[in-house]
Amino acid sequence: MDVEPNNHRIDPGLAREVQAYGAREMDICMQCGACSASCPLSQGSDSFPRKIYRYLQLGLRDKLLSSVEPWLCYYCGECNLSCPRGAEPAETMMATRRWLTAQYDWTGLAKRFYTSEKWELGALGGFGLFIILLFTLFHGPIITDHVSVNTFAPVLWIEIGDLTMAFILTAFLLSNAFRMHHFIMAGTKVPLRLYTQELKTFVLHFLTQKRWSKCGGDPSRWLKHLLLVTGYLTMMSLIIVFIRWFQVDDSSWHFSALFGYYATGTIMGVTGEMMYSRYKQKELMHRYSEFSDWLFLILLFSTAFTGMVMHLFRLADWALATYIIYVIHLAIAVPMLMIEVPFGKWSHLFYRPLAIFLSKIREKAIQPSVTDFEETKKRAKETFLTCMQCGTCTSVCPQGSASGLSPRLVLRALSLETGNKENVDTAAWQCLTCNNCLEHCPRGIDMAGLLTAVRAQDVLAHNLPIHLQTPLKSLDTNGNPWEGNAEERTAWTQPQGLPAYTPDKDYCLFTCCTTAYDTDPGQGSSKAGRALLGLLQTAHVSYGSMGNKDRCCGDLARTTGSDDLFNALRKLNTQALVEASVSQLLVNSPHCLQTFTLHYQGLAEKISITHHTQVLADLIREKRLIPHKEVHARVTFHDPCYLGRHAGIYDAPRMILDSIPGISRVEMNHTRENSLCCGGGGGGAWMQGGCAPQQRLSHMRIKEALDTGAGIIATACPYCIRMLNQAIREMGIQEQIRVCDVAELLAESVGAALTNSDQEKDHV
Repeated sequence: MDVEPNNHRIDPGLAREVQAYGAREMDICMQCGACSASCPLSQGSDSFPRKIYRYLQLGLRDKLLSSVEPWLCYYCGECNLSCPRGAEPAETMMATRRWLTAQYDWTGLAKRFYTSEKWELGALGGFGLFIILLFTLFHGPIITDHVSVNTFAPVLWIEIGDLTMAFILTAFLLSNAFRMHHFIMAGTKVPLRLYTQELKTFVLHFLTQKRWSKCGGDPSRWLKHLLLVTGYLTMMSLIIVFIRWFQVDDSSWHFSALFGYYATGTIMGVTGEMMYSRYKQKELMHRYSEFSDWLFLILLFSTAFTGMVMHLFRLADWALATYIIYVIHLAIAVPMLMIEVPFGKWSHLFYRPLAIFLSKIREKAIQPSVTDFEETKKRAKETFLTCMQCGTCTSVCPQGSASGLSPRLVLRALSLETGNKENVDTAAWQCLTCNNCLEHCPRGIDMAGLLTAVRAQDVLAHNLPIHLQTPLKSLDTNGNPWEGNAEERTAWTQPQGLPAYTPDKDYCLFTCCTTAYDTDPGQGSSKAGRALLGLLQTAHVSYGSMGNKDRCCGDLARTTGSDDLFNALRKLNTQALVEASVSQLLVNSPHCLQTFTLHYQGLAEKISITHHTQVLADLIREKRLIPHKEVHARVTFHDPCYLGRHAGIYDAPRMILDSIPGISRVEMNHTRENSLCCGGGGGGAWMQGGCAPQQRLSHMRIKEALDTGAGIIATACPYCIRMLNQAIREMGIQEQIRVCDVAELLAESVGAALTNSDQEKDHV
């Protein structure tokens, strides 16, 4: 099965937008997870409030829209009390529910009502005046010697009005529910039978809100809410469905009165207690009750109270007073129904069970992960089981800010054996293997290795992402991932050419496939390779290569879990190196350096493997290369992930730049161990086309470089050169900044020979 990359747009203003709905202190959350740990309902894949804070902090609008977690919170207040930073997670969850309600509403009224008291009061007041005006102009005969409500307001008229209102409310709710379904189930294919099978889940939770009974805090809160819901639904049923039996003038007892008493008693009793709780118990919960929360309780209480007063007036046979309070009762009840049900506080009664219903369906519809727990332990070792869920890996993951990848959640799902296609398999392909997670993990967990183990099992299950199918096929048939002709592997060196390696030469040069088959319009990687050749010649360093016998080191195959392909490439390259009696291997790609050093078992013990920045730095120290020509430029160095975090080489490239007269070197915000990934590793060089430009790490890195005032980004990796150059073209800033290898700047200062074509490009 093909797997598409899962990218999510970033909205920097998302947190501020939700803050307008009552969210508080979102910036001080440090993702410690204390809120989730204290919440009795936060479990399994439904982890909150921490997950929601992360979406808000990162601006992951799409992820937030597809979340059901805000609806699963019942505000017991435990998370507020347990937060070490004094944030208000429960308030943020409530605000997010209000925000989601506004997103589901296609009319835009919910947003108006939740963010403006004037709009909500104005709508309720206007609707109430309309009801009063309607009865003032259109009413039946007013009988004053005894109560005759059905004469004043014929039951048929009221019934038609009730059914019309019910139709309108249902239309609004169902249309909004459709949008909610679209957001939550986006991209999930669900067979129709699952909807019918799980319909009981919606009905059960709608009628009972039973999940609340498992919530922490005061256990009576669920019972109170249950009484309120049943009382409210009873009232709605009486006035919409059974109005013919409920609106009676006969003063004798009628069975419908029992239901009326129950509805009135529960609504007044529970709403009264809730208002008192909000007023008196702020230290525990409801510390920041929003206007809409108070208003809904007041409207409910007033509706029940006026209904009760009307009933007492009718029993007392006070005709005129009964008609007046009847109109007042409807002037409160009808606006409350028309405004609060589809656009306000009441809607949570509908959206909450619908969210539970959809989450159950989605859970059953999502295919299980193909990963096997024991196989994962075998491939990745058991270190990942020591994870303490601190979230450091997620907080430092560059892809977390670009696509929503959360290494912590993937690791959690693997550890608990709750993985599915979405939270493990698809997520694993977002990793760029930059190693920032391992660099900062307090337990030393190799997250990139763990996700590679997941990918390997996906490959065996034929779950290979579409964007990697072509490069891996080319790797298998052509020995490189760029669909280049194997017989033309050294064509990039023309016109200098590349001599054959013999044991008497200093180095055997192994060229990265990206350099050899550079398909980038500027061919920056090939140009960097030719600069290196010129420097080696200038320093009288003898070198050669095995020419067309070289095959890709296999970095792409290894990091994507294509074990058989990697093993085949390793075998071919190892055999060629041994047969050629290579003693020192010089590579121009950090990916090749890491692959040969760590993943070609035993090779590093027989052959010295060196990156070109290390060799060039040594040649400068030995005075075999003497930078003398000034290069007037402000330069910032981009640390490639595989050169820095993977190989620990930070100083050599900087030493090269600092040796060049005229260069003013400045550092970016993310540098050395904290360098920002270019987005090219782990198959990312082929994935970037699926992301919106503002989400691409290469674009973020270019913006960081521009902030330093640099005109040149120096680096030492073919992938980085390619990715950053591509970003510069996409951003249309070719006149402001350029990318080059440190070898190119050194060659310019040393005066090393370049090809005519490269000299022309430098001149341009």
